[in-house]
Amino acid sequence: MTAREIVPLHRNRDFVLLWTGHWVSFLGSRMSAVCYPLLALWISGGSAAAAGFATAAAILPSVVFQLPAGALVDRWDRRRVMVFCAGCRALALGAVAATLLTGTLTLTVLLAAVFVDTSLAIFSGLAERVTVRQVVPASQLGSAMGQNEARGRVAGLVGAPLGTLLFTWTRWSPFLLAAVGALVAFANVWLMRADTRPAPVAGDRHVGRDVLDGLAWLRGHAFLRAAVVLVSLSGVFFQLVSLSLMVVLVQEQGHPASAVGLLFGISGCGGVAGALTARWWLSRLPLPAVVIGGFAAWGALMAGSAFIVTPVGLGVLFAAMSFVGAVFNVASAIYQMTATPAELQGRVGATAGFTAAAAAGLGAIGAGYLLDVTGGATGLLIAAAGMAVVTAAALTVPAIRRTRLPAPEPVPGDLVTTT
Repeated sequence: MTAREIVPLHRNRDFVLLWTGHWVSFLGSRMSAVCYPLLALWISGGSAAAAGFATAAAILPSVVFQLPAGALVDRWDRRRVMVFCAGCRALALGAVAATLLTGTLTLTVLLAAVFVDTSLAIFSGLAERVTVRQVVPASQLGSAMGQNEARGRVAGLVGAPLGTLLFTWTRWSPFLLAAVGALVAFANVWLMRADTRPAPVAGDRHVGRDVLDGLAWLRGHAFLRAAVVLVSLSGVFFQLVSLSLMVVLVQEQGHPASAVGLLFGISGCGGVAGALTARWWLSRLPLPAVVIGGFAAWGALMAGSAFIVTPVGLGVLFAAMSFVGAVFNVASAIYQMTATPAELQGRVGATAGFTAAAAAGLGAIGAGYLLDVTGGATGLLIAAAGMAVVTAAALTVPAIRRTRLPAPEPVPGDLVTTT
């Protein structure tokens, strides 16, 4: 019997090109994202409203494009989507750097660039997620998703401080480097050889109908339906935690703003560690233990944070939350990608992302109002109580208690061992 041999991921040419290209691009995205509101403040002469507009311009695409993007990614050649998005993002980011250099950047141009950049990132991110399933053997999907999670955590850990450092040096430099990162992703994806086209479907299709089909499938899947709701609710409480920690450190304990950077730096290390060890945990823990145990661990750590008075101590607890979150994210990605039919991958992923983004946005708004009344420590306890409710709800859902990670079904083009 003639067959091809499974190769390690680091020798899988298409996966390496995809992974490295998007890592460089993602690092650039983290640098530019943290600098957008700072640049809006500078352009406007210190207007907090301008910074708010820049933040809104970055969030709005998730509301507008997430669901149709999932439907379109299920129709289009994913490689072409990623190439187009990377090229256009390079142009948008390069335009910000060029107009800064020439002194012609206006707030209107900046807001347009933010909106275009983040909109293209939504399409590219969904296309890349589906492409991983097409270039990686089914048996290596878990390892691939663990590496992708680690990539994002490292990019977040390095990108934000590097972006702010470059911004204080020369304001155009983080955007120029982000544009270069997008060009690297453009070149890497262009060099891929895998067939990333979706399976042909007979008949005419409308985007609205496709979106509804994805929603209907997700609604009919007991585990994913419950998990999306519970994870989105937990995201609301995480927004409260993030803002509470800033209030505790800066306003209530009097630490300098740099203490917030220290906290998130320590937290990022926990996320990287969780992503790198996720496969080890998932090989030893059943999915219900990861999901329900993750919710419970988050609640306990949030409660503990209300009684810690040092930035390092809070950072360690937040790092533990990030560690759990990384393992949780890898498990969720593996389950969703293996349980979802190939023709619905983009739509189901987009629906989950849309729900989480909408909940996080509402959580961020509500957290601000709540903390004005309660204070940071009380906010952490409220978040812990909310997470305890989420944990209890998860325990009452039979699908959450009984579901196991499915064995992934091979897709056309999977590599197999020689026999």
